[in-house]
Amino acid sequence: MKKLLCVLLAVVMLASLSIPALAASNAPLYYVLLGDSIAEGYGVRNSNEACYGRIVADTNGYIYQNFGRAAVDSCDLVNYLQEGSFYDRYYSIRACVAAADIISLSVGANDYLCYHDVYNLAFRAILGVNKAELNAIADAFYDNLCMIINEIRALNPTATLLVQKVYSIWYGLAGRAFDAAASRCNAVIEKYDREHPGTILLCDITPAMNRHPENLADDCVHPNAKGNVAIAKIVLQQLYDLGLGAETEPVVNHPGIDYDLYAEENPDNPLKGKLFTVMVKILTGNGVNVFRRTA
Repeated sequence: MKKLLCVLLAVVMLASLSIPALAASNAPLYYVLLGDSIAEGYGVRNSNEACYGRIVADTNGYIYQNFGRAAVDSCDLVNYLQEGSFYDRYYSIRACVAAADIISLSVGANDYLCYHDVYNLAFRAILGVNKAELNAIADAFYDNLCMIINEIRALNPTATLLVQKVYSIWYGLAGRAFDAAASRCNAVIEKYDREHPGTILLCDITPAMNRHPENLADDCVHPNAKGNVAIAKIVLQQLYDLGLGAETEPVVNHPGIDYDLYAEENPDNPLKGKLFTVMVKILTGNGVNVFRRTA
């Protein structure tokens, strides 16, 4: 009888020790977004609730933190990761990266879009006379991308790191400039992947945006509500294929709210803003959507 009691006691103790381990194995994954306004969800008014990162997290039940911010380029992100500072006062970017199970990185486009002389850069790209200048920006992006990923891997060697490709959704002459920038960004990301096998996973969101002007916000740069859902679907499929998610169809708890960015930036003269919106859509080849409802 004493021997039986000892055996039963041992079983109970082993079971009690296994409960925390079992709970930990069933804990939700922690999903962190880093980078620019695409990650932030800048194209919808309620980005905190309706950007693609939030949709992915809500669909798969992830814990979620978004460090995407407008106008962040690769140099900015290097500094933020090294210094641990960011616009968000309540979270340490380094601590969140270190704790993450999955990280989505969106960076590179602003190395061109926020270039100090972007208008002349774009004009010369349309003429095809500044390949050396475009390549120099790409070379600097590569150096920064290496530092970004080195910082992430130093903090977290095991997280699944999805690096998003840059889409290009403009047409005509303006499209030549955007294509020149986006193609170089993607070539840099692909080069890093080739030279550092197994360090990152390419996340190709371009099928959600390229040749899909209906997924583009009125500023003709960022994904609108539909675009964020379309991007979320691609990310969800990739995570499902990796065994990190159970769902592929986006769960949208809070539908995105589209808005006329340029009109709202001119509250004293909304007509001026709307005319500017129409002009941008025509110049970028997205005139098919000039009269679509944006409210």
